[in-house]
Amino acid sequence: MKANIILCLITIIMFSILTSCSRSQYFQNTKSTDLSNESFGGLRLHDNIYDASFLKLYGEQRELSQDNNLYNYYRPLPDLEIGTIIKGSRKGEIVRLIIGFEESQKKESKLHTAKGITIGSKKDDILRAYGKNYYKRSEQGVEIIGYVDRKQHATLEFWLDHKDRVFEIRLDDENVQ
Repeated sequence: MKANIILCLITIIMFSILTSCSRSQYFQNTKSTDLSNESFGGLRLHDNIYDASFLKLYGEQRELSQDNNLYNYYRPLPDLEIGTIIKGSRKGEIVRLIIGFEESQKKESKLHTAKGITIGSKKDDILRAYGKNYYKRSEQGVEIIGYVDRKQHATLEFWLDHKDRVFEIRLDDENVQ
Protein backbone atom coordinates (compact mmCIF):
# COMPACT_ATOMS: atom_id res chain seq x y z
CA MET A 1 0.00 0.00 0.00
CA LYS A 2 2.74 2.43 1.02
CA ALA A 3 4.76 1.51 -2.07
CA ASN A 4 1.73 2.23 -4.30
CA ILE A 5 1.29 5.68 -2.78
CA ILE A 6 4.97 6.49 -3.26
CA LEU A 7 4.86 5.25 -6.85
CA CYS A 8 1.74 7.32 -7.48
CA LEU A 9 3.40 10.45 -6.03
CA ILE A 10 6.55 9.92 -8.10
CA THR A 11 4.40 9.51 -11.23
CA ILE A 12 2.49 12.73 -10.50
CA ILE A 13 5.71 14.67 -9.86
CA MET A 14 7.34 13.37 -13.05
CA PHE A 15 4.23 14.18 -15.09
CA SER A 16 4.16 17.71 -13.64
CA ILE A 17 7.81 18.27 -14.51
CA LEU A 18 7.42 16.96 -18.05
CA THR A 19 4.27 18.96 -18.82
CA SER A 20 5.34 22.26 -17.29
CA CYS A 21 7.98 23.15 -19.89
CA SER A 22 8.43 26.82 -20.62
CA ARG A 23 8.07 27.94 -24.23
CA SER A 24 11.83 28.42 -24.55
CA GLN A 25 12.46 24.72 -23.93
CA TYR A 26 10.69 23.95 -27.19
CA PHE A 27 12.90 26.11 -29.37
CA GLN A 28 16.32 25.64 -27.75
CA ASN A 29 17.46 23.27 -30.50
CA THR A 30 15.63 24.95 -33.39
CA LYS A 31 17.72 26.72 -36.02
CA SER A 32 17.18 30.46 -36.32
CA THR A 33 14.86 31.99 -38.93
CA ASP A 34 15.07 35.67 -39.90
CA LEU A 35 11.97 37.38 -38.48
CA SER A 36 13.35 40.94 -38.68
CA ASN A 37 10.69 42.05 -41.21
CA GLU A 38 7.74 40.93 -39.10
CA SER A 39 5.14 43.49 -38.04
CA PHE A 40 1.39 43.24 -37.55
CA GLY A 41 -0.79 46.22 -38.41
CA GLY A 42 2.28 48.45 -38.63
CA LEU A 43 3.39 47.46 -35.11
CA ARG A 44 6.64 45.74 -34.24
CA LEU A 45 7.94 44.10 -31.10
CA HIS A 46 9.34 46.67 -28.67
CA ASP A 47 7.28 49.58 -30.05
CA ASN A 48 5.74 51.48 -27.16
CA ILE A 49 2.05 52.32 -26.78
CA TYR A 50 2.97 55.70 -25.27
CA ASP A 51 5.04 56.80 -28.29
CA ALA A 52 3.53 59.51 -30.50
CA SER A 53 3.59 57.25 -33.59
CA PHE A 54 1.47 54.59 -31.82
CA LEU A 55 -0.91 57.16 -30.35
CA LYS A 56 -1.42 58.73 -33.79
CA LEU A 57 -2.38 55.38 -35.37
CA TYR A 58 -4.29 53.69 -32.54
CA GLY A 59 -5.01 56.28 -29.86
CA GLU A 60 -4.62 55.86 -26.15
CA GLN A 61 -5.29 52.32 -24.97
CA ARG A 62 -7.54 52.44 -21.93
CA GLU A 63 -9.52 49.21 -21.95
CA LEU A 64 -7.75 45.96 -21.10
CA SER A 65 -8.73 43.04 -23.32
CA GLN A 66 -7.84 40.37 -20.76
CA ASP A 67 -7.04 40.00 -17.09
CA ASN A 68 -3.35 39.11 -16.78
CA ASN A 69 -0.85 39.65 -13.96
CA LEU A 70 2.25 39.62 -16.17
CA TYR A 71 1.30 41.93 -19.06
CA ASN A 72 -1.35 44.45 -20.03
CA TYR A 73 -3.31 43.29 -23.08
CA TYR A 74 -5.15 45.67 -25.41
CA ARG A 75 -7.03 45.37 -28.72
CA PRO A 76 -6.14 48.36 -30.89
CA LEU A 77 -7.96 46.56 -33.76
CA PRO A 78 -10.64 43.85 -33.63
CA ASP A 79 -8.17 41.31 -35.06
CA LEU A 80 -5.02 42.55 -33.29
CA GLU A 81 -4.20 42.10 -29.63
CA ILE A 82 -1.00 43.36 -28.01
CA GLY A 83 0.71 42.50 -24.74
CA THR A 84 2.73 45.23 -23.05
CA ILE A 85 5.04 45.52 -20.07
CA ILE A 86 3.10 46.74 -17.03
CA LYS A 87 5.66 48.81 -15.12
CA GLY A 88 9.22 49.99 -14.88
CA SER A 89 11.41 51.77 -17.40
CA ARG A 90 9.97 49.63 -20.25
CA LYS A 91 6.31 50.28 -19.31
CA GLY A 92 4.11 50.14 -22.41
CA GLU A 93 6.66 48.24 -24.52
CA ILE A 94 4.99 45.70 -26.79
CA VAL A 95 6.30 42.19 -26.15
CA ARG A 96 3.50 40.20 -27.82
CA LEU A 97 1.46 40.81 -30.98
CA ILE A 98 -1.46 38.50 -31.77
CA ILE A 99 -3.45 38.29 -34.98
CA GLY A 100 -6.76 36.69 -34.02
CA PHE A 101 -10.29 37.39 -32.91
CA GLU A 102 -12.18 36.90 -29.70
CA GLU A 103 -14.24 33.68 -29.91
CA SER A 104 -17.52 35.49 -30.56
CA GLN A 105 -16.05 37.62 -33.37
CA LYS A 106 -14.37 35.13 -35.72
CA LYS A 107 -14.03 36.78 -39.13
CA GLU A 108 -11.44 37.14 -41.84
CA SER A 109 -8.41 39.24 -40.99
CA LYS A 110 -6.66 41.66 -43.32
CA LEU A 111 -3.58 41.42 -41.13
CA HIS A 112 -0.81 39.03 -42.16
CA THR A 113 2.80 38.15 -41.50
CA ALA A 114 5.67 39.53 -43.58
CA LYS A 115 5.38 36.42 -45.77
CA GLY A 116 1.62 36.64 -46.27
CA ILE A 117 0.34 34.11 -43.74
CA THR A 118 -3.01 35.07 -42.21
CA ILE A 119 -6.00 33.59 -40.42
CA GLY A 120 -7.19 30.61 -42.47
CA SER A 121 -3.82 29.88 -44.11
CA LYS A 122 -2.88 26.19 -44.32
CA LYS A 123 -0.01 24.55 -42.46
CA ASP A 124 1.61 23.75 -45.82
CA ASP A 125 1.53 27.48 -46.70
CA ILE A 126 3.44 28.24 -43.50
CA LEU A 127 6.08 25.62 -44.20
CA ARG A 128 6.56 26.88 -47.79
CA ALA A 129 6.86 30.48 -46.60
CA TYR A 130 9.01 30.04 -43.48
CA GLY A 131 10.83 26.76 -44.08
CA LYS A 132 11.63 23.61 -42.17
CA ASN A 133 13.44 25.11 -39.15
CA TYR A 134 10.46 25.12 -36.81
CA TYR A 135 9.49 23.65 -33.48
CA LYS A 136 6.22 22.00 -32.52
CA ARG A 137 4.39 22.24 -29.25
CA SER A 138 0.84 22.09 -27.99
CA GLU A 139 -1.08 24.24 -25.57
CA GLN A 140 -4.70 23.90 -24.51
CA GLY A 141 -4.94 20.93 -26.89
CA VAL A 142 -3.91 23.03 -29.90
CA GLU A 143 -1.06 22.21 -32.29
CA ILE A 144 1.42 25.08 -32.58
CA ILE A 145 4.32 25.42 -34.98
CA GLY A 146 6.83 28.15 -34.32
CA TYR A 147 9.96 29.81 -35.58
CA VAL A 148 12.68 31.47 -33.54
CA ASP A 149 14.96 34.37 -34.48
CA ARG A 150 17.94 34.28 -32.16
CA LYS A 151 19.31 37.61 -33.37
CA GLN A 152 15.99 39.44 -32.83
CA HIS A 153 15.17 37.40 -29.69
CA ALA A 154 11.71 36.72 -31.10
CA THR A 155 9.38 33.85 -31.87
CA LEU A 156 6.59 33.57 -34.43
CA GLU A 157 3.94 30.96 -33.64
CA PHE A 158 1.05 29.69 -35.73
CA TRP A 159 -1.85 28.13 -33.81
CA LEU A 160 -3.63 25.51 -35.92
CA ASP A 161 -7.18 24.21 -35.78
CA HIS A 162 -8.18 20.56 -36.33
CA LYS A 163 -8.06 21.13 -40.12
CA ASP A 164 -4.43 22.41 -39.98
CA ARG A 165 -5.55 25.99 -40.67
CA VAL A 166 -4.24 29.02 -38.80
CA PHE A 167 -6.64 30.57 -36.31
CA GLU A 168 -4.10 32.66 -34.37
CA ILE A 169 -0.62 34.07 -35.02
CA ARG A 170 1.68 35.26 -32.24
CA LEU A 171 4.84 37.31 -32.57
CA ASP A 172 6.57 37.31 -29.19
CA ASP A 173 9.67 38.53 -27.50
CA GLU A 174 11.37 35.23 -26.68
CA ASN A 175 11.11 35.94 -22.94
CA VAL A 176 7.31 36.26 -22.86
CA GLN A 177 5.74 33.75 -20.49
